[in-house]
Amino acid sequence: MTDGRTTLNQWADAGRCDLPRDTGTDQALSSTLIRGLEILALYSDSEISLSNSEIARRLGLNRATVSRLCKTLVHMGYLRRDPKGAFRLAPRILSLSYPVLAATRWRHRLVPPMRELAEMSGGNVTLAVMTDDQFVQIQNVGNPTSFPHVPESGVTGPLHRSASGRALLSLLEGQALFDKLAELRQKFPAEFESHAELTAASITRCRTEGFCTSYGDWRANIVAVSTPLGVTDDGLRVALSCGLPRFSAREEYVEKDLGPRMAEAAKAMRLMGPFVPGPAEPGRAAI
Repeated sequence: MTDGRTTLNQWADAGRCDLPRDTGTDQALSSTLIRGLEILALYSDSEISLSNSEIARRLGLNRATVSRLCKTLVHMGYLRRDPKGAFRLAPRILSLSYPVLAATRWRHRLVPPMRELAEMSGGNVTLAVMTDDQFVQIQNVGNPTSFPHVPESGVTGPLHRSASGRALLSLLEGQALFDKLAELRQKFPAEFESHAELTAASITRCRTEGFCTSYGDWRANIVAVSTPLGVTDDGLRVALSCGLPRFSAREEYVEKDLGPRMAEAAKAMRLMGPFVPGPAEPGRAAI
């Protein structure tokens, strides 16, 4: 019997990955634009201020180049200097996300059932969509006051080691799934291998039982349950997830109660959003 790690690698072997291993060798790409976006991508909820020298060290660039790039981003309004002279993201960067959120107005129709799940479970319930090699949260409902982290729209996470990401991967079919796995393996070889067993099992479970679980695979202090919602009429793959603090999450409750409830809720929610008929319903073949 083939184990999950072998299965996931076989799927990745069947995929095509055209990503250049060194973007600097691809003449069709703008290296300056890439570097500027890499600077913006360095920031997170735990790192809100970065010095010129720290940015240079992280990206392997000289300080003069970083200074020029940051000056340009400050001029454009996407970075600002704090009182100590370090760089922070500027509020204008939020304007880039608004058109994306405005195009997903259907998410507001899903808030009432999301709120019911949050109140029933005592957790935080989110909608996440697939974007490149990550998921990004686009709607959050719950009480974050006692939560290990504050869930907000725009939070991103990995596809291959999170419940949300694995539920989204289960929405890919055939060659599309193989290609995405090949991409993830090329970008994150060590992580891909160490999480391969759980990733393969989660994809299969989403397709047979309608949900998957994660016990600290992404954030060590969070237990998550996710279910694939479907694909919107404009091509977004969407997953519904519920996160609980690990100290309060009983495995029996997560596996026997919350997971099936999430799968049932997803069935009703598919009728409320712009989801096209597709592979989200459980009971399908493994690929």
